[in-house]
Parts: sequence; structure tokens; C-alpha cells
Amino acid sequence: MGVDYGNDAAIAEKGVSPKTWGKQDDIRMWKNVVVVSLGFMFLFTAFQNMAALQSSLNESEGIGVYTLATIYATIILSCFFLPTLIIKKLKVKNSLVLCQFMYTLYIAAQFYPKWGTLIPAAFILGLGAAPMWSAKCTYLSQMGTYAGRMKGVNPEILINRFFGIFFMLFQTWGIWGNIVSVTVLKPEEEFNMTQDEINLMCGANYIVPKADDDESDSDTTSGPSKAQIYTLAGIYLCFAVIGPLLIFFFLDPLSNYGEDERREQEGKSGIQLLMATFSHFINNKYQMLITPLTIWSGIEQGWFGASFTVAYIKCPIGIQYIGYFIIVYASADAFCSVTFGYLLKKIGRVPVFTMAAVLNLVVIFILLEWTPTTHSYLYLFAVMWGMADAVWQTQINAFYGVIFVGNEEPAFANYRLWESIGFLAAYLLSNNLQLKVFMYLMLAWLLASYIGYTVIEVLERKRTGSCSVYACTGGVVAPKEQEEK
Repeated sequence: MGVDYGNDAAIAEKGVSPKTWGKQDDIRMWKNVVVVSLGFMFLFTAFQNMAALQSSLNESEGIGVYTLATIYATIILSCFFLPTLIIKKLKVKNSLVLCQFMYTLYIAAQFYPKWGTLIPAAFILGLGAAPMWSAKCTYLSQMGTYAGRMKGVNPEILINRFFGIFFMLFQTWGIWGNIVSVTVLKPEEEFNMTQDEINLMCGANYIVPKADDDESDSDTTSGPSKAQIYTLAGIYLCFAVIGPLLIFFFLDPLSNYGEDERREQEGKSGIQLLMATFSHFINNKYQMLITPLTIWSGIEQGWFGASFTVAYIKCPIGIQYIGYFIIVYASADAFCSVTFGYLLKKIGRVPVFTMAAVLNLVVIFILLEWTPTTHSYLYLFAVMWGMADAVWQTQINAFYGVIFVGNEEPAFANYRLWESIGFLAAYLLSNNLQLKVFMYLMLAWLLASYIGYTVIEVLERKRTGSCSVYACTGGVVAPKEQEEK
């Protein structure tokens, strides 16, 4: 039986007293939630929007996309070892500040975008990404657990509210950053590609230009001036620096919320987590079946940021329009991330997942055959892709929590690993294949991913006997049963 958080005796049994928590403590608690959220919002207003422009700003030889591939390759290597090491050595607040400053080097490298500046900066960013996200999750979870005990309420309620506020503020990066980009990247001359050139070079026929193609392409593609790029990078650099400074000056250390107690109960080391992650993948058939869909969640995000933006926006109509499309995409994504949770409660998980797969399939099929003659329809495609992404990002996470009860740590380590591999695959394939070929591969992978997911739902229906595969809203796999899968 769990702790009765509303009972003073139960709270005292946990070693704390509800009498010591006052109104000022509540104010400081919510202040810390907002500070963490705003710190990440400012940082990712810079990073996410600069990343979305890499395939357009640094198009030559695919250098921009290769930097993104470097980031995710480094995250794959670092996510098992560095979070535990850095957080243990520096504690949570200092880890957040240091790792966020590691992002600023990548923004600064945009002032001189060469292989020798962008790749090392991307590598450093990748090293800081995994510890930063782990530190953020640790801070909010530990503060919620501590405050819940002190207030005499279930900590899970507070933690869910903390993450709700965090993602509500965090997701607005797509609005603020793209207001900047559409303002700065106004064209200095009229975009003058002919329809024949668009048919030949853009859309599904797009291929990343090589270095010796740059001069010949310069007459048909209108890019931003160096002054515009420097202005954009300077504004984004300011955003990136504000993030860690907010956390450094205004965030209370986690020691105020029992950090030392948490450190005494540390989880697996990096090596142990690595071994548990691969053991979980090899020995758990559910993990093997859901892995293709997890990889898809990285592929579809990477494709939108690295391929759609350059082939269907920058190439035919101009880089200055990319910001408008990302605002539309991010707004649809954020809105549906909230509303689809309620929809799932009404109609079940399978129809929601099926809807997302159908949206992706429809967009890919249309874009394979459609030449971007007008950009008005492209906004609809951006909305549809954002709606599907909202399902993949929120519900795959939730699905992991449902089917891997008792094995969350290795399960979510697998999630981080395979999603990062999806990003990496998207960036490498977009740089080395004609877009049409890449999109056919995406179709095949999505279909295989959906089949793997459906098999899990069928097996769950057989196992529980009471959960309809067409309206399944839950179905918890007991920890012991998972070992047998």
C-alpha cells in the first residue's frame, strides 16, 4: 500500500513535517518551475530555430545537416555515461548551467560556418545535451517529490503539473524564434526561379548541392546576405545566453529540495545502464516491436527540419518563408499535444496512433507527386505533419510507461537511443539521397513500424482478455511478465 500523503503521521514517517511548508515555499517552488521552463525556452528558441535553418543556411556539401547528424551521433554515445557522471560531480543546478552554455558555442559558430567550426561545436553540444535533459528531469521530479511530502499531497500530482507547465512554455520556441527569422530574413531581391527550374530542382527531385554546384546554383536560388545571417545569429546567441543566465541567477539549488537524499539513492551507473538497455532490447519482445516506431519518431522530425524546409520551402519560394511554416507546424504540434490526450481517453490509443500514421502517409504520398507551385497548400501539410508529430512525441512516451512498468529506466534509455538513431538516419539519408528515394524509404519504414505497434496491441488484448484492440486505453504489463516477453 502506498504512502497516504494527506496523513500527518504518514508524512512524519517519511521524515518530514507538513507544518514546515508555508506560502513562501509554494511561491519559491513555482518560481523555480517557471525559471527552468523559461531557461529552456530561451535556449531552444535559439537552437531549434537555427537547427531548422541549417539545411538552408549551410546547404553547400550538406554541411548544415552533417552538423545535426554529429549532434545526435554524439548524444547516442554520451547518453549512457555522461549524465550520471556530470550530475554526480557538479550537482543538478550547475550541470544545467554548464550544459546550456555548451549549446551557445554552436550558435556562435554560425558567424563562421565552416567544417572546422560547426562540427566541433556540434560535438560539444551533443556532449551537453543528454546531461542537461537528465538534470532538468531530475530537478522537477525531485522538487515535486520533496514538496509533495512536505505539503502532504501525492508527489505525482505536482510532478505532472511541473512538466505540464514546462512543456507549455518550452513549446513556444517555435513562435518566438520564427518571428525573429521571418523579420530578419526578408529578401533583398525578388525570388526568380522559373516553374521549369522548380520542377527540376525542388520538391521530391531535390538533391543536396555539392561544392562545385554552388556557383551555378547561385543564379537561381536567393539566399540571405551575410549581414542578415550575422544579425540572425547574433539575436539567437543572445537568446541562448539568457537561458543559462536565468538558471544561474534565479534557480534555487536542488539541495533545498533534498538533493543529498537523492544522491544517496543513485540509480544505475553508466555501464550498468548500458548493459540493462541492451539486455532489455534483446530479451523483451515488446521493446523489439516498438523500436521501429521509436526510430520513426526521430526520422519524421529530422525529415521535416532538414528536408521539407529546404526542398519544399527554401528551394521553390525562398528561405524567408521557412519561419512562417515552422510557426504553423509548432502551433499545431503544441495544440494537439494537449488535446490528443483527451481524445485518447474517449476513443482509445489505436485510433489515435492510426490517425497519426495516416496523416504521415497522406502527406508523403502527396508530396512525392506534387510540384510546389504555390505555398498555400504547404501550410496544410505542415499542420498535418505537426498533428502527427504531436501523437508520436506524447503517446509513444506514454506507451512506454504503460507496457514497461517496473523497467522504466532501461526502457526510456532505449527510447532515447533509438529516437536519436532515427534523427541521425534522417540527416544522413537526406544528405546522400535524392529526396524522392528517401521518402519511399520513409513509407516502407512507417508501414513496418505501424505493424510492429499493432502486434503489441494484439498481444496485449490476448494477454488481458478485456482490452479491445480498437479502443485500448491502457493495459499494464506486470514487471515479472515482461521478463518472459
